[in-house]
Amino acid sequence: MSAVNGTDISRLPLFNGIDVSDCMLLFDCLGCRIRRYKKDEHIRLDRDLESTVGSVLEGGVRTYMEDVWGNCTLVSYMVKGDIFGENLAFSENEQEKQSLSFLSASPTLVLFIPANRILHPCKNSCRFHHQLTQNMYSLISEKNLSLMEKIYVTSRNSVREKILTYLSLESRRNRSTTFCIPLRRTEMAEYLCINRSAMSRELSALKKEGIIDYSKDIFTILN
Repeated sequence: MSAVNGTDISRLPLFNGIDVSDCMLLFDCLGCRIRRYKKDEHIRLDRDLESTVGSVLEGGVRTYMEDVWGNCTLVSYMVKGDIFGENLAFSENEQEKQSLSFLSASPTLVLFIPANRILHPCKNSCRFHHQLTQNMYSLISEKNLSLMEKIYVTSRNSVREKILTYLSLESRRNRSTTFCIPLRRTEMAEYLCINRSAMSRELSALKKEGIIDYSKDIFTILN
């Protein structure tokens, strides 16, 4: 086991294909650091995500986009193993950086990795660098797919269709008809771009009709 502060970093998707024995070497070579956040704490761009990529070790992170009037929209959510901040670390677009914010969804532990260390091998030419870069590209591709899924979900015509499409995707992601969603009710409504009261009514209707069942954040697709 390759543990840092009691956390096994070798299990992160970012380190897939890298020997467990190399993970501690990688941690030191890249200049990684770990930070812990309380629930609903802001992850600061100027301090935490300054030219770094974050990987969620525990908890979850939400990405919000703010318009010129100060209205915030939930655009994506990250759970254990997901990365975030890569669009800022590899971009020179200052307007994009100013419009994005990150918030911890629960008590959260994040591993931060300097972006330039991911793209450029160190002078020691460590054997795991190529695999790390490949893993980063793979995770970025998965993030792009997640954003496409959000567009697909929110483009549905009705509240019911948006809910069922979202639950269908979560069911496939968890490979089970019973699964735990990573969003609270308010966040779910924000993510689906619907009114929370309308969403609650539709969830109740779907449950009465025997299409789904749920208790808090546990959902089951029945039909």
